[in-house]
Amino acid sequence: MMADLPPMSSMDPTPVPEADGSPAPGAARIGLFLRSAVEAPGPDDEIGAIQVEEGRRLYPAERFAWTLVWFGVMVGGFNLWHFWWAGPIASALAPLLVIVGILGVLGSWLVSSPRLRGLQLGGMVAAMSGASASQSIAIHTRHFYLTDAAAFDDLAARTLLHGRDPYTTSMAAAASMFSEPARYWTYTVTGGHVTHVSYPAGSFLVDIPALILGVHHQTVDWVDLTAWLLSVVVLFALLPSSLRWVAGLLAVSPLFIGMFSSGGTDAAVIPFLILATWRWDRFATGRAAGIANWLGPVALGVACTIKQLAWFCLPFLVIGIALEARRSGRPPVGTAARYVAIVAGIFTLVNAPFIVWAPAAWLKGTLTPFIEPMVADGQGLVSLATHGITGGVNLSLLDVAAVFALLGTLVSFVVWYSVLKRAWPLLVPVVFFFAPRSLSSYLVDLFPVAAVALFTVKPVGRVVDVQGPRAPTSSPTVRPRSSLQFLRASFARAGARSMRALVALPVLGVAIASALAFVGPPMQLEVRSVSTTKHGSALSGLTVVVTNRTGSTITPHFLVNAGDNPAGFWTPADHRPFVVGPHASETVRLDPPPHATATAPQFGARWLVEAYDANPRSLSTSPLMVWTGRRHAAGG
Repeated sequence: MMADLPPMSSMDPTPVPEADGSPAPGAARIGLFLRSAVEAPGPDDEIGAIQVEEGRRLYPAERFAWTLVWFGVMVGGFNLWHFWWAGPIASALAPLLVIVGILGVLGSWLVSSPRLRGLQLGGMVAAMSGASASQSIAIHTRHFYLTDAAAFDDLAARTLLHGRDPYTTSMAAAASMFSEPARYWTYTVTGGHVTHVSYPAGSFLVDIPALILGVHHQTVDWVDLTAWLLSVVVLFALLPSSLRWVAGLLAVSPLFIGMFSSGGTDAAVIPFLILATWRWDRFATGRAAGIANWLGPVALGVACTIKQLAWFCLPFLVIGIALEARRSGRPPVGTAARYVAIVAGIFTLVNAPFIVWAPAAWLKGTLTPFIEPMVADGQGLVSLATHGITGGVNLSLLDVAAVFALLGTLVSFVVWYSVLKRAWPLLVPVVFFFAPRSLSSYLVDLFPVAAVALFTVKPVGRVVDVQGPRAPTSSPTVRPRSSLQFLRASFARAGARSMRALVALPVLGVAIASALAFVGPPMQLEVRSVSTTKHGSALSGLTVVVTNRTGSTITPHFLVNAGDNPAGFWTPADHRPFVVGPHASETVRLDPPPHATATAPQFGARWLVEAYDANPRSLSTSPLMVWTGRRHAAGG
C-alpha cells in the first residue's frame, strides 16, 4: 500500500524569496534545482521530493513522471510520421507533436511546480492527441474488424435499429466484416464457433448513438477509442493534482490505446468502473457522502450491462460496503442490500426489453462466457498447454481453479481488509490468470480502475464506538480487564486466526486443481507428415496419429497453432466423423479448414497440433515441432 499523501496545502510549492523578499527569478529557481539534484532527500520526504535549503519542495518524482508523459507525446509524433501517406494533416501534425513533446519535457523541469494546471492540462491534451492520431487514421483506413466481439456489437446494434431482437438473430453475417473470417471466430471445443450475441445488452446499446449520428464505418472501433479517451479524462479529473500524471501515462500507453482501438470492446466498460470505484467506501456513510451516495452503484449497474468483467467487481464492493457500514455503526446487511438493489435495478432496466422479448435467448447470450465450451486462449496459466509445454490440459479443472481463486481473493479481502481495501481491483486478474480463457485484456483492464481506488478511497481507520465516548478515568492507572472482556478478546483473536486459516483452503484448492489439470492429457498426438502448397507458403494437409489414453470413446476436433490465430478446425479428408475408441490409436488425414488459408509457420518457428474433446472439456497437443519448410515431413 502506498503511504497517505500529506495534505495538499502542505505540498503546494511557494516561491523562493530573494533577500529583499521578492520572488526568485527563473534563473535562481533553476540554480536551486541543479544544486538540489545532488543533495540527499530530507527525512520527511514522502513522494520522492528533494528538500532544498530554503524549505521548498521541487517534486523531482512528479517532474520525471510528467517527463515520461511528454516523452510519450514525442513517440506519438514518431508513430504518426509513418502515416504521412494519409494526408497533409498527418504530415504536419507529426513534427508538431515531436516539438511539443520536446518542449514539454523541458518545461516539466523549468516550471515552478509540476502541478501547474496549464502544464498538466497541456500534457493531457498532447498525450491524447499523440496517442489517438495514428489510431484514428488506422480506424479510418481499415475496412474490417479485428475481433468478433466488435463485429457482433456492430451487427447487433444495426439489427436493433431495424426492429429485430439481436439475441434471436444469428451473428454469422458478421463474416463480411472480417478480412478472413476463420481467423476471428471464437471457437468451441465441439468443433463450431460462437454465432450469437454473448454479452449483456449494454454492449451494443452504447454504439446506437454513434450509428444514429451517422458513424457507419468501423462504428465500434470509434466508440471504443472514444470510451478509452473518456476514461483517461475521468481519471485525470478524479485523481489529486500530484497524481494526474498517472492518467497521462495511461493515455500514451501503447498497450491500452492499441488494444482499445483495434476491437477491444472492454474499453466501453472502463469509464463506468472508474466511477464505480471512486470513493466507493463513502456509500456506507449515507447522505453525508454526497454524490458518492448513488454514483457508485449506478455506474456499476451500467458497467454490468456492458461486460461480464464488471460482475467480478460486484462481490468485492458489496463486501466492502458491508464492512464499512459495520465499522461506522450502520446496519451492514441493509446498507449492502441497498447498494445491490441499485445495481440490480440499473441492470434490469437496461436489459428488461430483451428479457421480455426473448428471455431464453437473452439468458443464453448473457451467460455465454460461462456456459459455452470455448477453446483455450490467453496469457495465463493455460498458455503452458497451448504452447506445447505440458502436452495438454483439462479445461474443466482450470474452471475449478478459477472458482477457488475467486473464493480465495474474496476471503483474503475480508481477512486483510485494512491492506486490501484500496487494492482489491488488483486481485481480480488473479482469478482470470487460472481461467481457461485468460486474455490479456482481462488481466490489465482493471489497472486504471485500481489507480482510482488506491488514491481516492480512505485507509481503514479505527472502529467507531457506537455507544459514545466513555467518561475519562480519574486515575491513569491501567485497571485489569474483567473476565468478560478477556473472553471477548480471546474469541476475537481466535476468530481472526480462524479467518486467516480459511484463506489456505481456497489457495490449496487452486494449487490442487491447477496441478491435476495438467496431469495426463486424454490424447497423445503424433504428426507423421505435412503437405504444403507448391510454393510452401501454406499447409495443404496433415497426417496425425491419435492415441486415446482414456476408457471412453473420443471424437476430437483439430486446430493448428502456428503462432497466429487458428484459421478454423481441420477436417478429416474422408469427411466422416473421426472417432477413437478406448485405449486405441487411429491415424487420420486432415485437410485445412474450408474457405481459409492455413498459412505455414515461419522458417525455424515452432508449431503444434491441438485436439479438443468436449467430454471432459480438454485440450491435448502434439509435441512442439520446428518448421523446416520441407514437404511431407513433420519437422524436426
